Amino acid sequence: MEQRRCAVCQVPHTRWRDQAHTMPASYCHECHARHMRDTRPKHTKLSKTQRRRANARAYANTYQRRGKLAPMPCEKCGIEETVKHHDDYRKPLAVRWFCRPCHRAHHSSLG
Repeated sequence: MEQRRCAVCQVPHTRWRDQAHTMPASYCHECHARHMRDTRPKHTKLSKTQRRRANARAYANTYQRRGKLAPMPCEKCGIEETVKHHDDYRKPLAVRWFCRPCHRAHHSSLG
C-alpha cells in the first residue's frame, strides 16, 4: 500500500478517496475530519427541505450498510456500480439505482 503525506500537516497516512483503493486521499483522517467539521453546515442550520433530504439519505445509507437495501444494476444501462436516487424524500427506502453518468443525465433532464 502506497503511503502518502497529508497536504496540511505532512504526516504520513494511508487514507483513500474511494472504496476500491485506487485514488489516495490528499489529507490524513484528522485533517479531513477537521475540515468537514469547519465547513459542513450543522443539521440545525439546514432548511426543512435540506433536512428532509439529509435524513432520507442517512436512513437509506443505514439500511444499505445493514444489508436490508441491496444495490441494483443501473436501471438505464445495467452497469453494476450504482448510486441511490430518491424521487420522493418522504419515502427514504424507495430508491432508484443509477450509475453516475445516468444519474447526472437524469438530473439534467429534470430541469
